[in-house]
This record gives sequence, structure tokens and C-alpha cells, in this order.
Amino acid sequence: MIKIKKLLFGLMLAVLSSCVRKTDKDKAIDLVEAKYENAVQKLNFDQSNLDSLYNISPKAYADSIKRGKELDSVLAVLESQIEHLSQKESDSVGQISAALTKQRYQLLDLAKKKPEFIGWKLTGVKIEGNQAETLSVNFDKAITKIMP
Repeated sequence: MIKIKKLLFGLMLAVLSSCVRKTDKDKAIDLVEAKYENAVQKLNFDQSNLDSLYNISPKAYADSIKRGKELDSVLAVLESQIEHLSQKESDSVGQISAALTKQRYQLLDLAKKKPEFIGWKLTGVKIEGNQAETLSVNFDKAITKIMP
């Protein structure tokens, strides 16, 4: 009777554990383990992190917008003061203004690229052994395959 109870309890645990949904990080780890299952190296996922990948990071995008507005203000000040300067000073300020304008156009191009989610990245996967190497692996949006 006790053996049957233990068997039923074990079976119940197996069923419950199979019902637990895997996290995105678990799915990513499974894919990496499958890729390296025949490799000699052992992988350690204890310090690994799963992060989202964007074509441009949202922070970089916000920073470019902010920097663009700052450049607009500086350029406006330079343009308003250039006419009160001597020719030599005006030429120097004109060169500075041209360089800032070039930066501004680069930022405007960057601002056209809105941040877009393109997949996931698992970082901090340690390869155990003599050399302390770390892997970084990219995945598609659904974490169904490893991307180059």
C-alpha cells in the first residue's frame, strides 16, 4: 500500500512538473544546451541573463532625440550671433556650426529608425574549463531558434 502511495505521489509530481510553463530564459537555455550537447565543454548558466534585442536601443534613441534638441538650441544661438562677429571669428563659428549641423543630420537619420524589437540575447553563459570563456547567443523573437 505504501509503495502504491509513493508511486502515485511520484506520478502526480511528474504530471505537475510537466504542466509548469517554461520561462523564456528556460527555453533559451534549452536551445543552447541542445546545440552544445555533443560538445566537450560544460556550460554554466548560473550568471546568464536573457535580454531583449532592438535594432537601436530605446535609450540610445531617446538620447539621440535629446541630443538633437540640444544641438538645435546651440545652432540657433550660433546663427543669431554670427552676424555680430568679425569675418575671422565668423568663419570659425561657421566651421563649428557646419560640424554641429552635420551631427544634427546624423541624429535626424537615427531618429527615423524607431526602436524595433528583433529578438533575444542570452549573455553570461560560462564555458567551464581551463579558459574562462563566456558565450553570448542571439535568438529569434519567439525563442525557437538560435540566430547568427
